[in-house]
Amino acid sequence: MTSAAGRATARAALSRPRLTAARARAAAVFAGVLGAYVGTAKLGIELPVGHGVITPVWAPSGIALAALLILGVRFWPAVAAGAFLANATSGASLAVAAGIAVGNTLEAVVGAVLVLRIGGDARLERVRSVLGLVVGGAVVSTAIAATNGVAVLSLAGETEETFGSAWLLWWFGDAVGDLMVAPLLLVLYAARRARPTPAQVLEGTALVAAVVAVSAVVFLLGAWRYPYLIFPVLLWGALRFRQLGAAVTSFVVGAIGTWGAVVGTVPLAAETATERVQVAQALFVVVAITLLLVGATLSEREAGRTALAEAQVLAHVGSWRWDVRRDAVTWTDELHRIFGVEPQRHPVTYAAYLDRVHPEDRAAVDAAVRQAFADRQPFAFEHRIVRPDGAERVVASRGQVLVEGGEPIAMLGTAQDVTEHRQAERLRDDMLAAVSHELRTPLTAVLGFAVTLQQRREALAGEEIDAIVRELAAAARRLDRLLADLLDVERARRGVTGVSRRETEVRELVERAVAACALDGRRLTVHGGPVVAEVDTPKVERIVENLVVNAVKHTPPESAIDVRVAREGRDLLLVVEDDGPGIPAAFREEIFETFNRGPSMLSATPGAGIGLSLVARFAAVHGGRSWVADRPGGGASFRVLLPDCVVRDADGPPT
Repeated sequence: MTSAAGRATARAALSRPRLTAARARAAAVFAGVLGAYVGTAKLGIELPVGHGVITPVWAPSGIALAALLILGVRFWPAVAAGAFLANATSGASLAVAAGIAVGNTLEAVVGAVLVLRIGGDARLERVRSVLGLVVGGAVVSTAIAATNGVAVLSLAGETEETFGSAWLLWWFGDAVGDLMVAPLLLVLYAARRARPTPAQVLEGTALVAAVVAVSAVVFLLGAWRYPYLIFPVLLWGALRFRQLGAAVTSFVVGAIGTWGAVVGTVPLAAETATERVQVAQALFVVVAITLLLVGATLSEREAGRTALAEAQVLAHVGSWRWDVRRDAVTWTDELHRIFGVEPQRHPVTYAAYLDRVHPEDRAAVDAAVRQAFADRQPFAFEHRIVRPDGAERVVASRGQVLVEGGEPIAMLGTAQDVTEHRQAERLRDDMLAAVSHELRTPLTAVLGFAVTLQQRREALAGEEIDAIVRELAAAARRLDRLLADLLDVERARRGVTGVSRRETEVRELVERAVAACALDGRRLTVHGGPVVAEVDTPKVERIVENLVVNAVKHTPPESAIDVRVAREGRDLLLVVEDDGPGIPAAFREEIFETFNRGPSMLSATPGAGIGLSLVARFAAVHGGRSWVADRPGGGASFRVLLPDCVVRDADGPPT
C-alpha cells in the first residue's frame, strides 16, 4: 500500500513540471494572440480611412481565423479578450465593446469551422482548401461580425452611417483581413519545420527584395500607371515557392499598395480615401486569391506526381514515352531504378533502350515494338534486361501507339519488374514437381509394405516383418525430411527464418546429427573439436545432416565420408568431404540454388535439389557462407564457415 502511494506521489511530482511548462506555453500563446489582435486593431482603427471602430483595414480578422485554425477553437477566449480590449480602448463604451467582441469571436469560430468543413485542412495546398478559406472564412463568417457590430453600434447610437453602408465597410475590412493575413500566417506555420537549402534561402531573399522594390516603385514612387510590373515577381513566387511564395508576395504587395492608397500615391478614381482603399484592396484580394489558386493547383499536381511515383515504387512499375519523330525516350524515376541506371536529364534513344535488353530477347522485342507501331495496336510482352552490374531482371512491358492526323507519332506505356513473381512461380512449379516426384517413391514404398502387412502378416516370418518395418521407418524418415526441407524453403522465401543462438558443443552436435543419417554401408569419420560456439543448434544440425545426406547420395557404397569441425580464430568451419565423382567447376555455385541438382551427369541421383540450398540459407542467416571445392585425391569438399561465433575450446583432446 505504501509502495503504491509512493509511486503515485512520484508520478505526480514528475508530472508537475510538465503541466507547469504546458500551462506556461498556453499562456504565452494566449498573450501572443491577444497582443497581435489588439495591436493590429489599433493600427486599423487609427488610420485616416477608418470610420470610428469600422475600418476597411482590419488585419485582426485574419489573425483570429489563423489562430483558431492553427491552435484550435479552444483559444477563442484570446480572440474575445483582444476584440474587447481593442474596441474598449478606441472610444467605444464597455457595453458596446463587449457586444462587438461577441460578433468578432463568433466570426472567427464559425470561420474556422467552415474552412475545415469545406477545405478539409488549413495548409491551403489544395484548390478546395483555398475555396474553403474564401467562402467559409471571407464571405460567410465575416457577415456575422458585420451584422452584429453594426447592429450594436446602431442600437447604441454610435454611428451616423446608414446600416447598409456601415455593414458593407465592416464586412469588406474583415474579408480582406481573412484573405490577406490569414493565408500568410497559415503557410508560415505549415513551413515552420522546413529546412530550405542555401540556394532556396538566397532565391527567397531575392524574391522578397524584388517584390518590395517593385511594389514601392509602383505604389509609392509614382509608377502606379505600370501595375503590370508586379506580376512577374508574383508569378515567380507562386511558381517557385507554391503557397508560401503566393501568400508572402500577395501580402507584401497588398500591404504596400494599401498604404499607397491611404496616403494618396495611388490616385484611383474614388470620392474618399476610404473608397480608394476599398478599390485597391479589392484588386489585391483578387490577385491574392488567384495566386493561392495557382499555388494550390501546382501543389496538387506535384502531390499527384509524388503519389504516382510512390505507387510505381510499390508496384515496381515505371512508365515511358517514345517520341518517334525525335527518337527521344523519357523514363520515370522508377523505370530508371528497374533498369539500374541513374535518372538522366536528357532523353534516351530507342537504340539505347534495346542495348539494355538481354541479347537473346533483343530481336524479339524490336520486332514486337515495330509490328505494334506499324499496326497501330497495343502490345504486351515479357523480356529480360541486363543491368550495368550484370544482374538480369524480367520485365513485363505494355504500350500503345499515339496517332495524330492519321499518322503514328509516339508510343507510351509501362514496364513492370516481375522478376520476383516469375521466381515465385518457378519455385512453386519446382516445388510441385519435387513433391510429386520425390514423395511418390517413399509413399509407394509405405503403401506397398503396409498392404503386404495387412494382407500377408500371418504368412510372414518374424525376420520378414522386421525388414518390412525397417523399410517403413526409412521411408517415413525420408518423407519427414523432405517435408521439413520444403517447409524451410517456404519460410526462407518469405523471409521469416531467424537465428536463435546458444552456446553449443559443436562436435557433440555433429555426432548427434550424423548418427541419424542412413549411411548404407559408407564409412563416416568425425574429426576435430571439441569446440563451443554460439549457434542456432537446430539449423547447424540441418546443415550437417543435409551435407552428409548429399554425400551419401552421390558416392558409391563402401566409400568414405569425412566430417571435420575446425576452429579458425573465432570462426567455425564445418567440412564434409567424400571420395565421389566431385563437382565440375561450372556447377559449384548453382548447386546451392533451390531445386537445382547440379550437372546432368548426376540427374539420375534421387533428390529434390533442396538440401544444399538450405545449407546455403542457414549459413547466410548466421552471417556466413557455403561453398564446394575439390578434395585432394578426388571427390568433393563441402565447406560452411560461420563467422565470429566460437566461444572457446571445450574440455577434451586438443583440436
